[in-house]
This record gives sequence, C-alpha cells and structure tokens, in this order.
Amino acid sequence: MTSAVPDRASLESAVALACRAPSLHNSQPWRWVVDRYGLSLFSDPDRLLPATDDFGRQMVISCGAALNHLEYAFAAQGWGIDIDRMPARADRELLATVGMFHQREIVPDDARLAEAIPTRSTDRLPFAAPPSWDETTPHLQAVSERSGVRLVVLGERSRAALEEASLRLSGLRGGNPVYQAELRWWAGHPDPFPQGVPEAALPSATQRRSVSLARDFPSGTAASADPAALQDQAAILLLTTDADSRLDWLRCGEALSAVLLTCASRGLATCPVTHLTEMPATRTLVRDLSSDPGLPQVLIRVGVATHEQTLPTTSRRPLSEVLFKVRPTPPE
Repeated sequence: MTSAVPDRASLESAVALACRAPSLHNSQPWRWVVDRYGLSLFSDPDRLLPATDDFGRQMVISCGAALNHLEYAFAAQGWGIDIDRMPARADRELLATVGMFHQREIVPDDARLAEAIPTRSTDRLPFAAPPSWDETTPHLQAVSERSGVRLVVLGERSRAALEEASLRLSGLRGGNPVYQAELRWWAGHPDPFPQGVPEAALPSATQRRSVSLARDFPSGTAASADPAALQDQAAILLLTTDADSRLDWLRCGEALSAVLLTCASRGLATCPVTHLTEMPATRTLVRDLSSDPGLPQVLIRVGVATHEQTLPTTSRRPLSEVLFKVRPTPPE
C-alpha cells in the first residue's frame, strides 16, 4: 500500500464536490484548510443563522454532510482517508481532520454515490410515493448505521400530526420579525447567487399548499406538472442519535449525506426537513411519534419527483472562499 497525498487538482476537485453538500438555507457553513498532511474542516461562525439555529446544531450537521461528500469524492478517485472527528483541541470550530491518504481500489458503490453528488438537489415540491420502498429502506438504514445514526420510517399515522405541527410552527414564526428577516435574507434570491435558496428552487404560492410538511419559505417559481391536483405522497424518514453532542451532530450530517446520495443514485427525490427539530416542543412531538428512543435530528422526505424538468442546481461559493492554506482570522 503506497502512502501519498493527492495532487492539488485532485484535492480541489474533491473539496468542490464536498461543498455540494446540503446545508441550512444553503448557508454553506464550512471552511477547509489544507496543509502538507491533509485537510482540516472548520465550521464558519459567520454562517451561523442565530434566529433559526441558535446552538449551531444544524451548522455542524451541514458540515458533517460535507465531510461525507468529501469521503466519497476521494474514494471515487482511488484514495482512502482517515478522519479524526472532534479532535481534542481548544478550537471549538475545528470539527475534523482528514489525512493519512492511501491509494485504494475504487469500489463501484462509492463511485456511484460520488457520481450522484452533482445531480442531488433539495426538491421542495410534492413527491409521488417511492417505488419498491420495502426493498429500499434496509439499504438506507444500513448506510445510516455506518455513522452510528439510526434511520426510522415514520408511518402514515404520523403524517397528520407532523403536518399540523408544521402549520402551527409556521404561524408562530410568522409573528417573529427576527426569524422572518433572517429567512428572507437567505431565501428567494434570483439565480445565480452563490448562497441561499434561489426562487427557482422554491415552490410557487399555489404549489406550497400541496406540501404541508415544509418550512414556510417565501413563494418561488418551481411547480409540478399538475399543482392543483397533486398532494405529497413522500415517505418520511427520521434520523436519530443516542446523545446530542457536537460529535452526534457531525455524525448525523454524515448519515444524512449518505442517505441522500443513496436515494439520488436510485433516482429518488429528497428533501431534508429540519424546521420541526429546531424548537423543543416540536422536537419532542417528533420523538413521541417515533418508535425509536433516540433524539430526533433531521426528517427527510423521499419520493419520486413530480415535475418534468430538472430543478436548477443551486449555486455554491467559489473555492477561494472556502479552501485556504492558512485559516482566515477574523478582523479585530
């Protein structure tokens, strides 16, 4: 086995794919620092959304998704890596170090998931029911469990309670001017914009009523083939962890990434649903609806896309803003 380090082009290619990971409101809250030993992953405090994610849980989950994307990107190049998560240092923003590169055989499953990275997107429109769901579920549970995170399928009996909670939460937050200002800063921008959720990725005013289990984003321009008749038939998944530490959040992000990419590789549409786990009351409700005793971290809608055209890929920040040789220091 030969020890080496990928060349700069290979490393930049892998980081660019990693940055295609989903994040809260497409905030992309990560920084990568490269040195002769490998990469370090930091959270970016400037990308924290305090009105939505005051403890930074979703920020760390987003970084975990990027870390998993990176692992698949390197694997598809024939590189194995060692990841040290939450290294014992005083820097709270340091989430992981990536190093000990070694050449390895390319595994077809890893290559297939890496190929799914550019095509995966968050689809906020209603879904048709996923086919062969009983056969797909064990595969999703297996990839989630590799990160020490459990995946639970919530039954149809849970849907009505979740939808009611989502509507109540929308009403509550509709009266919160700080939350609304933050939401509208990050959502509804015209394309192309290197951050935030573009209006082309948000459901139209008519379409929004078809997906009641959704954050109350501003209206956009995305629409299904028959928005007046279609109702969402997505399967609902839940990722849970035994504890609620930053390591659990990071691992949950890795599991989220693996589940989304596995679905994308099978032609399934997905949409992470995080607003119901952002507040204690609704998070408790989600836990009560689950057969799993763990702590709810992220819900995921899974199904078949109902629109004829592929939704536009949301823009990403240039590598010059997220990949550094020396960690940027905040101005004094």
